[in-house]
Amino acid sequence: MSSEQSHKALSRAVTEKLRNGQTVTIRPMERSDLELERAFITNLSPESRHQRFLGGVGAPTQKLLEALTDIDHDKREAFLAVIDDADEVKEIGVSRYALDSTGTAAECAVVIADDWQMQGLGTLLLDRLIESARARGIEHLYSTDSASNNKLREVAIHMGWQCRADPHDSTQVIYTRDLTAT
Repeated sequence: MSSEQSHKALSRAVTEKLRNGQTVTIRPMERSDLELERAFITNLSPESRHQRFLGGVGAPTQKLLEALTDIDHDKREAFLAVIDDADEVKEIGVSRYALDSTGTAAECAVVIADDWQMQGLGTLLLDRLIESARARGIEHLYSTDSASNNKLREVAIHMGWQCRADPHDSTQVIYTRDLTAT
């Protein structure tokens, strides 16, 4: 598949089945998803918000939501996992990356709604993010996370990410994934 074909394929929504049998749609995030993102973050448990933002984020500010939904699908990419819940679309997970100043690496993050964790959704979202990053020629993904996030550690190591202590903060770890190797 050419790079252009890969970009087109990644711009489409796909349906996936989770371990619990639920079907979800994974699609690129758009600026118009701001209210979906607001509801998603607001409904995360305090622990999940802390793990995602490495600190105390309560109700998300308008500025934060605008930054999170300012996706250009080149230097900043994000994929949403959504379900139809009582005739309403509901966000249940998101993966994202932002290209760093080198142009060859990107910082990434994945967060899954509390009720949807341990169903394989994080892996699906991360796989889509990795596919997108590779299609754009990004060589490395990295993520700074809480050292206490044991669920993430298990998934990351299982998916081939390297883990090292953050040299500037002993409460955090840095995960890296080389995308040039197959």
